[in-house]
Amino acid sequence: MIKFAIKSLRARWLPVLLVLISLTASMVLLLSVDRIQTATKNGFNQSINGVDLLVGPRSGDIELLLYTVFHIGQPTNNITLQTIDDLAARPDIDWVVPIALGDSHKGYRVIATTPDYFEKIRYAVDQPVRFQTGQAFSELNHVVVGHQVAKELGYQVGSQLYVTHGSGRQLSRQHDDYAFSVSGVLEPTGTPIDKAVFVSLQGYELIHLGWQSGRQLFGLDQVDVSKIPLDKLKPDTVTAAFVGLKSKVSLFRVSRSLSQYSAEAISAVIPSLALSELWSIVGMVDKVFKLLSWIVIGIATVGMVTMTLSTLDARNREMAILRACGASPLFVSGLVLTESLLVGLSAILLAVGLVFMVTFAAQDLLLAELGIIAEVSWLSSQEMITLLTILSVGLVSSLLPAVMVYKRSLSSSLLK
Repeated sequence: MIKFAIKSLRARWLPVLLVLISLTASMVLLLSVDRIQTATKNGFNQSINGVDLLVGPRSGDIELLLYTVFHIGQPTNNITLQTIDDLAARPDIDWVVPIALGDSHKGYRVIATTPDYFEKIRYAVDQPVRFQTGQAFSELNHVVVGHQVAKELGYQVGSQLYVTHGSGRQLSRQHDDYAFSVSGVLEPTGTPIDKAVFVSLQGYELIHLGWQSGRQLFGLDQVDVSKIPLDKLKPDTVTAAFVGLKSKVSLFRVSRSLSQYSAEAISAVIPSLALSELWSIVGMVDKVFKLLSWIVIGIATVGMVTMTLSTLDARNREMAILRACGASPLFVSGLVLTESLLVGLSAILLAVGLVFMVTFAAQDLLLAELGIIAEVSWLSSQEMITLLTILSVGLVSSLLPAVMVYKRSLSSSLLK
């Protein structure tokens, strides 16, 4: 029967080819959307790893997550450095990495922190932040840039840059009285780290000497920076802090305890919970794209059934000859189902092959442009179920023309 089906499809190669292209394109679209959604969600959930708590001024969980991890929005307040010291002194806390936000560089967020940031912060599945070239800042004028920043602005170790006071819509004048020198360029991570500029807390404090209420009273070009003691550049406040615990078991207990901190109103957010809440909001877009993909597949399936029905009358002679040669009605109707099965399987194989090739070819582009780490992997169980569902729907939709063929008698076929 398979040989008969192949020969029959070859005899009608043009309409079969059009249906095959339509089905393949729709499956490629569905698989691509599903894989991009999975990669996006994984990257989204793994934007920060190894951090047990985000501690910042009293605010909403998502708000704190957005401006500390995704560099979106502006912090409404700061927390004192005394609070950071108190956190570090707790016996249940392993490490604390403070950050200060507020400035930018050519649209990229400037993050003031300590060198511990590059050792403690992880992304993806416990992947450390690595340097592509150079090293972490060790001097006041040192700056580390993310992979995207270096690529877009052409920076390398030794490049000079200036920081702008403020960020977003709150941009002010440039700190053009003090130049930073790039000491390191980070490897791509597919996270917001790629689009950040990192300076030391002391360097960040230095460029704000002489500033008050957003206005510059005097410039650093009027000061001998080398004579300023480092302890004088210790900031009084920071924006937030990343916290690692000694035991994951104490996570919820410590979170509740910090939220009741009496010396200052602070929030202690569990990143994984905040990420899940945020994804439940933004993930609706992916569901819409997946729905559209299923609609496209439905249209392609209807097209395959339409092709089969429209060619039945033209195939009356073929069916009559098969019946005259002894083929049973069941064989003839099975021939129609076999043709649909072959078209569906061919579309699946082509779609899977194209998705593999496109994923492999677009890995670097997706990482550079969208920050998505697309992995070339075998079909997941969910993808297998999806493809089998599509194949089953195609076979079920072919039952109508198969039944019509089955009911046609030999005499009626010969008369037509």
